[in-house]
Amino acid sequence: MNYAKGKIAEKLHVPQIVETVRVQGSAQLVSYSKRIPYLNQTLPSHPMTDRKRTKLLKKIRRLSQWLDNAVPYSPIPLGIDSILGFVPLIGGPLSSLLALYQVYLSTTFGIPIWLFMQMIMNIAIDLIFSVIPLLGGFLHMFYKANTYNYEALQDYVNTPEYLERAQLRERNATSNKPSPGEVTWAQLGMDIKNMVPFTTKKTSNKKPE
Repeated sequence: MNYAKGKIAEKLHVPQIVETVRVQGSAQLVSYSKRIPYLNQTLPSHPMTDRKRTKLLKKIRRLSQWLDNAVPYSPIPLGIDSILGFVPLIGGPLSSLLALYQVYLSTTFGIPIWLFMQMIMNIAIDLIFSVIPLLGGFLHMFYKANTYNYEALQDYVNTPEYLERAQLRERNATSNKPSPGEVTWAQLGMDIKNMVPFTTKKTSNKKPE
């Protein structure tokens, strides 16, 4: 059965479509981060030792494997996320909730806003694929959003930028104030609210005297 699905996916050029979407989406976010310095600010991090950091990375890796590649030696990516993608109506939202939990764990590292946006974008694309009839099921199966998010997190925590910021947070661990370049969740929410004009100011009905 899995072999047949793999052959169908190859004929539909699903792997190529998925890779094109992923690469173009990531390139757009990198371009935005260079033009918009705000996106380089980081989310609040949780104090953690090197041992705890390594343990948490392993936990996120295991979670991504269960969601995207739970079945070893399968000719197609087959995990909990892939199976839920073929469940009508509720499958996509359920898999997105599991993926969001992985993103939450990733944010405890104090990741930049642009990386957080990239992770949310991967989940959104995966969810959109899951609601497309027939072809969407194959696209959803091959778009390994959770694996992509884990790999992006791993790449970031190995950069000198992250190590420098982690050391700075450790020095400021006794302070309740955000570290330089760090934005709180409350501030991020206010900034998004100010950027998206979904509310309108109420005008006064009083007549001028």
